[in-house]
Amino acid sequence: MKRTGSVLAVGFLLIAFGVGSAWADDKRILDVMLKKGMITKQEYDEILQEAKEPFKGPVVEETYKDGTPSVATEEATPGGKRPPVGSYADLETKRGGIENLRKNDYRNVWTNVDTLLKHSERLSIGLVALKVQYNVDNTNRSPGTTTDPTGFAAAPVPIRDENGFRIRAAEIYVTGRLTPWSTYYMEVDFARQGEIALNSMYLDFYSKDMPALKGLYPYISQLRVGQFREPFGIEQGTSQGLLDFIDRAYYTDLAVGQNGSSVDVRSGDPGLNPFGKTNSSGFVQQLDMGVQVTSKAPQLPWAPELTAAVVNGAGRNFNDNNADKDVTGRLSFAPTAGMKVYLSSYYGRSFYNGAATTTLRTNTDVKKFRDGAMYTYIPPFLNNLVKLQGEYIEGYDNGFRRRTWYQYVLFRPIPSLPNLEPAYRYEQFTMDTNRSNSTLDRHTVGFNYYFDTNVKFTLNYEIKHDGNEGNPFGTTGGGGANPNNKNFLTTQIQFRY
Repeated sequence: MKRTGSVLAVGFLLIAFGVGSAWADDKRILDVMLKKGMITKQEYDEILQEAKEPFKGPVVEETYKDGTPSVATEEATPGGKRPPVGSYADLETKRGGIENLRKNDYRNVWTNVDTLLKHSERLSIGLVALKVQYNVDNTNRSPGTTTDPTGFAAAPVPIRDENGFRIRAAEIYVTGRLTPWSTYYMEVDFARQGEIALNSMYLDFYSKDMPALKGLYPYISQLRVGQFREPFGIEQGTSQGLLDFIDRAYYTDLAVGQNGSSVDVRSGDPGLNPFGKTNSSGFVQQLDMGVQVTSKAPQLPWAPELTAAVVNGAGRNFNDNNADKDVTGRLSFAPTAGMKVYLSSYYGRSFYNGAATTTLRTNTDVKKFRDGAMYTYIPPFLNNLVKLQGEYIEGYDNGFRRRTWYQYVLFRPIPSLPNLEPAYRYEQFTMDTNRSNSTLDRHTVGFNYYFDTNVKFTLNYEIKHDGNEGNPFGTTGGGGANPNNKNFLTTQIQFRY
């Protein structure tokens, strides 16, 4: 039986990949297996005969989003037109890549017979994203508007534009199948200064593969335990290698007093990062520890899918900082072809240990709420060459109301350059809806160019404005200067595998 299983596996691989130079390598391996007695002459002849027949399976199976409403919503159809290079459906066709592994629940991770002989599906290693940037940080400072700071011996230190190269991300993943009904995933970023950061580490359990729980599928389809991306937004839930712009939207990257932001707040406002840790910055945190359940109802109209999680609320790589657990969830559905709509909510408490004010004591738990509506739409009537995406989120921290939204468009307008993808995004983030001049807005214009599915060049130019500040060194609204309020040009080359 064991030999029969091996022969069937080898036969499948040769059928699926028996073309070009790969076929020559596989035939050589078959010859070695025959010589060593691993297969019989009859089995050898049967595999060769099957390999000559055309492959009749689907080009790409139905996509599996792994709980992440990350990028495109297009589905590849058997025998249909090849999806645009760099799209989600295109990424899923690359065997061995993380999208393909997720689509197949980590079952089919082989790329050729060599892989079958040397490795097992218990371990697969890949590159989530390697990003190299060159940044031009434009302060837009007029001569004489401010005095240069002083350094050693009171000598003036001129303020200059912050231009240079940097490694934005170097993220590696390790994944595989533990049992017939469970998988694991671990992701580490080596690009952070001063630390090697663990992004994700979790176990997934699939009810459809558990005899005792198979009857619950698809209503209880997946259980996830560990550290993972919270089920809430799109940008916040998207991995580094699948982002359409170099910088994420404000709501998932911005923190008061950190990340270049100095948005003024009223007394009693705990800010966006009350515990003061860079691992949990943002209006909506990217990563947290907890347990997550996914429920699907594909037989219902619009194929609704609900993902809910109970998390610490303390952010990445930190134990909880209070006795309360946070709850977050996302309901997704597909009202029409090419469109996904998401409704999200978050409720929890954060721990404030900053300076005490007249209305907020230090070492205090503060309530926080988040509610959002998001969508992605790739119009089929435009041949999947246009992508629209937008998110609207409101929330409260200790009673202070915040609001943010963005809308962006990607398109491929030039038939002779199908890999060129111009992009535009506009967004706003209002720190306090009851305080005037507390809105940040940003235009991002640029393009992506795909040299290959896994190699992309991006250029973005960001035009920023803070309603409270005039420029990084002077104010117009009465608050402190905001160094985030400056235009920004950045280029990036990205590799994935």
